[in-house]
Amino acid sequence: MVEKDCLEDTLRNLRVPRFQELRERILRKFKEPVTLPKSVKKRGMVKCLIRVDKIFNIVNSELEKLINNLPRESELHSYQLEMLKLANIENYGDVIGKIRGMQAVLKKLWREYRLKIKASVDAAEARKMAREFVGRTISVLRKLRRDLELLDNAIRELSKLPCVEVGAPKVVVAGMPQVGKSTFVRAISSAKPQVSPFPFTTKEIILGHVNLGVLRIQVIDTPGILDRPLNKLNPIERKAILALKHLADLILFLVDPYEGAYYSLEQQLNLLRSILRLFEGKEVVVVINKIDLVSEKRLREVEDRIREIYGGAILRMSALKKLFVREVLSEVVKKLGLSEDLLKSLSI
Repeated sequence: MVEKDCLEDTLRNLRVPRFQELRERILRKFKEPVTLPKSVKKRGMVKCLIRVDKIFNIVNSELEKLINNLPRESELHSYQLEMLKLANIENYGDVIGKIRGMQAVLKKLWREYRLKIKASVDAAEARKMAREFVGRTISVLRKLRRDLELLDNAIRELSKLPCVEVGAPKVVVAGMPQVGKSTFVRAISSAKPQVSPFPFTTKEIILGHVNLGVLRIQVIDTPGILDRPLNKLNPIERKAILALKHLADLILFLVDPYEGAYYSLEQQLNLLRSILRLFEGKEVVVVINKIDLVSEKRLREVEDRIREIYGGAILRMSALKKLFVREVLSEVVKKLGLSEDLLKSLSI
């Protein structure tokens, strides 16, 4: 069986409690009446013990459930850890450690106040101790407020990630917005990303599969990246960079040759330069898309410009018209070190 980096099944139903929600539950539970048999002595003290136990059980069970269902840091792929940083969690392990630490503090408080309530001289003192316990419990949770909010955001980000098969080949399709990445991924794979005439329609990493009989290639559609320094990229663009860095066995870089394209050829070539520099050592295949929109002369001009910075084979296709798409896949299979006989099962 192929190993998978699949977190979405676990995370989709995982809920991080918010501070305000826990606070309201604690106060509501504290005010609930407690019914005791008539035979019970020291009724005021016993009622306070029951309230304190119920409040501790609410908070402890919520934190325990959260800790038990969250993946360990060692179980996360480097790509997932980088995505957590995009969600403002610089050190995932520290956040989990802080929650565990606060859970231990709450357990200590619970034991301490049970003893204090049992040692109370009367019901009034027991109620005073119980109220103190509630206040200190809420105070501890308030210190976790920011961490719980960050964790909730991070889980939502991680749950959007595709289920990546670690052992199967991964092709990441890259390029500037509007060069036809999503159209290409729709044409060849099981993925159906939205296609739109507007830039940045693709905001998440989208995974599709090209089934080749005994093997399948994972094709990853990424948000468009603009021609600008890394520190100027927005979170959507950074998702694409992280996919290129951590997931790609091969980068398929698409170029739009049309002179009236959304982004100029110069901007696209600048991005290609950046990708070749940033991911030196990764296999990059350059494909000129939308060849049905331009003349042969323009295609040769674009190819000459690409050759100034790129030494590999330059392919041509129209993803929309499905022209030479099979030839592009053939090059992908060859670059991945696979047998081209695998393509016989494709109907493209």
